[in-house]
Amino acid sequence: MQIIGIILVVLGHSFHEYPDGDHGMSTMLYRMMYSFRMPTFMFVSGFLMVYTTHIRRIDPPAIKDFLTSKVKRLLLPFFVLSLVTFVPRAMMTGMADDEVSMSFDSLWKSLLYSGHMVIPYFWFLQASFVLLTVNYCVIYFAEKRKVTHWKTYSVLLAIALVLPASSFSDFLSINSVVRLSVYFILGSAYSHYSAQVDRFIKWDSPWVMLAFVAVWSVSFMFFEGSAWMILCSITGICMCMSLAKILESRRIGVFDHLIGANYMIFLLSWYFNVATQQVLAAFVSLPWWIHTLMSLTAGIYIPYLFYRYMQSHPDSRIVRVSAYVLGQSLRKKITGPSPVYALGQDK
Repeated sequence: MQIIGIILVVLGHSFHEYPDGDHGMSTMLYRMMYSFRMPTFMFVSGFLMVYTTHIRRIDPPAIKDFLTSKVKRLLLPFFVLSLVTFVPRAMMTGMADDEVSMSFDSLWKSLLYSGHMVIPYFWFLQASFVLLTVNYCVIYFAEKRKVTHWKTYSVLLAIALVLPASSFSDFLSINSVVRLSVYFILGSAYSHYSAQVDRFIKWDSPWVMLAFVAVWSVSFMFFEGSAWMILCSITGICMCMSLAKILESRRIGVFDHLIGANYMIFLLSWYFNVATQQVLAAFVSLPWWIHTLMSLTAGIYIPYLFYRYMQSHPDSRIVRVSAYVLGQSLRKKITGPSPVYALGQDK
């Protein structure tokens, strides 16, 4: 699901040269992807938070240890890449879609407000950190007080469904936190109750997937832009989960080579999206779809090659420093004929 999600994310960032003046946002394909791609990422984030801290471990980590790991994993790359990119981004303001001035005011706003970020989609890092922090603390303290998971998730979902009725600032991407929290909580709940849910839903059945596709398509056509879009997003998540389970159950490994590299792709793809679209278009006139294909390919596979190089050279000092500031885990060498690869989570 992570790999399906990251491919859709990079594709969504690859329509900049589409001739609608709105980066392809008016196209049906873009709007349909938008209905479930970030909800899917949030669902997976919530699932993996619970899986790595509660399901795979006997004792959940202390809140301090959990927060420290997420600061290193999410906020450190956010600050490092934002600071490194700020000056060249400000110098390229005439080529970009929104202005970033070479000033301290612009710098601190780019670090705190999602609407001013030098790398626009890094709001996801802030929003993920807030959601991980809040939900982990709530679940942690609820378990200490012997509150059942059912009650905990019911309260969290009720709050998540009510909050979007009010408007929130983009400070620390709180507006995105509010908009996407319901999917994060559903992912967390599914991690705890997957055994029960999976008794009723045969995810790896093509007929089940087609049913999800049908419901998602109908809900998109009738509810686009309304409060009912949440139904479309949830069925889109289920559609992705069913596809992932079908691929896994049938051992179709078309995406296997990308496993583990999804976070590196997310962090670095913007640079290659920009290079193959805004920058290239300033010097060469090409059809928009060529820019899109180049952006999609470069945005996925150049970061992937960086990731593979880092994993192949874990003893290099430069690699170790780069891995640290980018929130990456360097795998130890695994002996044996069949190494098992993790889901790209930090250790």
